[in-house]
Amino acid sequence: MLEYEIAPNLKTFTHGFFKRKGGVSKGIYNSLNCGMSSKDKKDNIIKNRKMISETLNFNINKLIVANQSHSNKVKILNKFESDIDCDAMISLSNKIILGVLTADCCPILVGHKKKYISAVIHLGWKGLFNDILENFLYKIKTLDININDLIFALGPCIGFNSFEVGNDFKRNFIIKDKSSKEFFTTVKNKIYFDLRGYAKFVLIKLGFSNIWCSSDDTYKKFNDFFSYRYSIHNKFTDYGRMLSVIKS
Repeated sequence: MLEYEIAPNLKTFTHGFFKRKGGVSKGIYNSLNCGMSSKDKKDNIIKNRKMISETLNFNINKLIVANQSHSNKVKILNKFESDIDCDAMISLSNKIILGVLTADCCPILVGHKKKYISAVIHLGWKGLFNDILENFLYKIKTLDININDLIFALGPCIGFNSFEVGNDFKRNFIIKDKSSKEFFTTVKNKIYFDLRGYAKFVLIKLGFSNIWCSSDDTYKKFNDFFSYRYSIHNKFTDYGRMLSVIKS
């Protein structure tokens, strides 16, 4: 049985933030690993993705998952495409399903109240720092839609008291945006960053208002989620990726 979280503000959309349980992968990929860039067996990854499609009752051949690289690139899609290089996608079709892979980064699912428009954003600190959310707004404005009709759901990611960062990291963010200072905390000489909190703050600043946030911390709940940082800290050779999906 697959486990996934539903955003209450996206209940009219086929969507889900899938956890790591219920798949067929073994070992460090146990068990619902959906990341093709991992060293897991490709057959297992394909089976895991197929299980997700069956759970939400969509055609796996219509699923689009981009080649993510922590960039600030946003792509608009009118039809099914493969081999896409970007970290955010906007779909103008109800015949395709968008997916985003994460393992500590924040998966963002977006829906439109009135039109067949959906989107996914792979939000890590690099994309956040390099204005992927601003680029998303720019692309949305080219579509001539009311941004108040957009619904955002920020899924499970590394929590604010798990994401330890360095002085340079903090300094660079504050130089770029003084408001980011309130999203850093220092405990016992260690600096922590609230990735999801700052992402929500930026979205609100950009004019978006309908925003829901998961409270799950992928690092602290490693048994439920894949976590890049947990894997690195425990000297694992690789790590799995969760898949979050949405269809308008």
